[in-house]
Amino acid sequence: MTIKLKPLSQTLLLTGLLSHSFVVLAEDVKQSPSLEQLQQQIDSLQEQLQQQQQAYEKDRQDDRANIIAKTNGRSLKFESNDGEFSAQIGGRFQADAAFYGSDIPSGDATDIRRLFLDLSGQFYQDWGYRFQYDFARPGESSSSRGIRDAYLKYNGLEQGSITVGQFKTPFGLEHLTSSLNSTFLERGLNHLFSPDRRLGVGFDTYSENWTASIGAFGGPVESETSSGQDQDEGWNLIGRITTTPIKTDKSLIHLGVAVRQNWAQDSDKSQRYRASPEVEADGNRLIDTGLINQVDEQQAYGLEFASVVGPFSVQAEYTQTQLQRSCSPDLKFDGWYVFTSYFLTGESRPYKKGVFDRIKPLHAVGNGGIGAWELAARYSTADLNDADIYGGELDNATLGLNWYTTDNVRFSANYIRVLDVNRPGSDVDGIDGDILALRAQFDF
Repeated sequence: MTIKLKPLSQTLLLTGLLSHSFVVLAEDVKQSPSLEQLQQQIDSLQEQLQQQQQAYEKDRQDDRANIIAKTNGRSLKFESNDGEFSAQIGGRFQADAAFYGSDIPSGDATDIRRLFLDLSGQFYQDWGYRFQYDFARPGESSSSRGIRDAYLKYNGLEQGSITVGQFKTPFGLEHLTSSLNSTFLERGLNHLFSPDRRLGVGFDTYSENWTASIGAFGGPVESETSSGQDQDEGWNLIGRITTTPIKTDKSLIHLGVAVRQNWAQDSDKSQRYRASPEVEADGNRLIDTGLINQVDEQQAYGLEFASVVGPFSVQAEYTQTQLQRSCSPDLKFDGWYVFTSYFLTGESRPYKKGVFDRIKPLHAVGNGGIGAWELAARYSTADLNDADIYGGELDNATLGLNWYTTDNVRFSANYIRVLDVNRPGSDVDGIDGDILALRAQFDF
């Protein structure tokens, strides 16, 4: 019978034999028939030990060279045998259609809202990466231009991780919740004040019932080409803290606060805020400040609240931004929303690390079920009127219906009622009207 020991066991055995040999030699050299024979035995054992170490290193290299393909039912993941290297391919597709009432100055339209392809994974265990590209909007502003995420992340710290590259700034609950998992087709009107992706460096940490994130970022990409002069692009310091004082399997209370400080560019100090009526298929903005010049600094503050009790949830956010101008009065704009949702089929909104996660139907279509059905209602408003700026005030009410056939296929319908537009001097001042928006969504 042949006994085959693992490399580590063989190493320990050989080390023990060597130690025993030296002890015997030290106790009574005279008992040894020959010092030369003993030396030969030691040399032989050392050679075997070296061979075992080489074999062990070769086995490790072979394990690393072997690739395992895995799937979670949605995406494909490749991983080395030792678990130190991985790569996962993912994507997202959202197709929209919108039908506007005659009082809304927009035409019926269809649109590929998002068409993402991304690659993410890890290397040497502690390092992570992600690259995401949007083929639907390859040439627009930085908030939606082709390259979305492009960053490295170091996870080797005892508490927290460090991210370097282009990624979402830590500001706002809806902003940080993926568009895949948003209750409505578009985020609330206050989202126009949330800085989107920026190049920068960030640190985030979390525990069972709280999260904290902070980052330093450059200005939006388009600011670098907005003037032909050499200039700084501006800087942002952004942070967010959340807590869940109550959290169980199917109930929670979420509280959050976010702060942004922006130092404008040296020469081109313009800012602009605008928003569509929570539908992007047509792209027409009902409120728009136009360019606001001579902005030296600006701040933004966000408050977050959410509560989930079984299939029922409530969520609300308030955001305010303040602008300091060098030759004109300071400005203050704000916006907020509140919504409620209910799952007719008994699901509950999942929550993870300060944001809401993917809905997983209790009984998916294809497995003998009807999927998950969700009803939702929202009120949303934004005010861009202050001092000499008349960007407009917009009030919206939305009813939503979501059908999650599986955890990666979803169909949605939103009925939006534009309650009022208060924008003195513009063609849309005082209008109201109806919009029906539809979406088909798939991700992997």
